[in-house]
Amino acid sequence: MKLRPYLLAAIGLLASSEPAFASALSGKALETAANAISWVVLFFVPVAGVYLFWMLHIWPEKIAHRKRHPQKEAIHSLCLLSLFFGGLLWPLAWLWAHTKPVFYRAAYGTDKAPEDDDAPGHDKVPSTQVAEHGVYYGPRNIVTLRASTTMDIASGMLAGKERI
Repeated sequence: MKLRPYLLAAIGLLASSEPAFASALSGKALETAANAISWVVLFFVPVAGVYLFWMLHIWPEKIAHRKRHPQKEAIHSLCLLSLFFGGLLWPLAWLWAHTKPVFYRAAYGTDKAPEDDDAPGHDKVPSTQVAEHGVYYGPRNIVTLRASTTMDIASGMLAGKERI
């Protein structure tokens, strides 16, 4: 009977202890504290939950924008669709934002998208320009520059040939 002394000690400690109260507050203060806690739970917790849900769903979009992913508009659309489907598509958008676009790199030679038109300093035109065509070097007018170069080559070829 080795348990008997421990059992008697435990019963003695329980008998000598004072009653415990669930709160340090009592009366009107307890009611006021419970009222404040209920207002916090009813209003601030749902607002914080919606905010966290929203931030979680636009996180892949922010990653794609930061990495200059060439398919960031599609990732943005998938993030918005995920909001309406209860978050089921969010992991796909997150994975898509973190993948490297292999076929885009094969087609365009880079896995980065061109800079946005909304980027700061993007409206500044470099001082270097082609004098006869007025075409500026830069990401916006690279197609125009290529077209003018192609026209110069074509006109040079036509000028060198004479009709017989």
